[in-house]
Amino acid sequence: MIDQGDVAMATVTDQTRNAVWRTLCDLEWNGRYYDALADKYRFRYLALRFGILGSVPVEGAILYFAVSYPWLFIPAVLVGVVLAVLTVWDAVSNYAEQAAIIRLTAFACDDLKRDSEALWRRIEAARITNDEAESAHESITERWATATQRVQSGTHHRLNVRAYQDANQDIRNRYAV
Repeated sequence: MIDQGDVAMATVTDQTRNAVWRTLCDLEWNGRYYDALADKYRFRYLALRFGILGSVPVEGAILYFAVSYPWLFIPAVLVGVVLAVLTVWDAVSNYAEQAAIIRLTAFACDDLKRDSEALWRRIEAARITNDEAESAHESITERWATATQRVQSGTHHRLNVRAYQDANQDIRNRYAV
């Protein structure tokens, strides 16, 4: 009887290794990008809300003093228009929901990255067959596609480039490539 510990696993093909490596790198990049994008949308949401909340007392104060100083009705109308625009913008933009969806996508990318790292370590240690590696990689990429399809925002070029550069530097440092 042959001991399974003595039998070497079949080698994973270069094509599969490269696909897993690219997926690992891209998941690092996507996780960083979506995390930064979620921060950006959360900031927009908070700025918009504080703009609305700050405009309400200003409008009230201006209207209070406009009783004594009729010329203050002009600034009151302007602040009222700004308040109305901010309120409509808040209702239409839905930054809070977008930030939440993007943050969940970043979390999903981080989970998938950990799965990819585990797969990569198994490939490097020759503890997996090519068919198993292909199957695991396919599962990861399908879950990745499902996670990212919920994001409805356009690409923010500056954030994307910065996330790409940071991810590449981190991968180089972590894996010494």
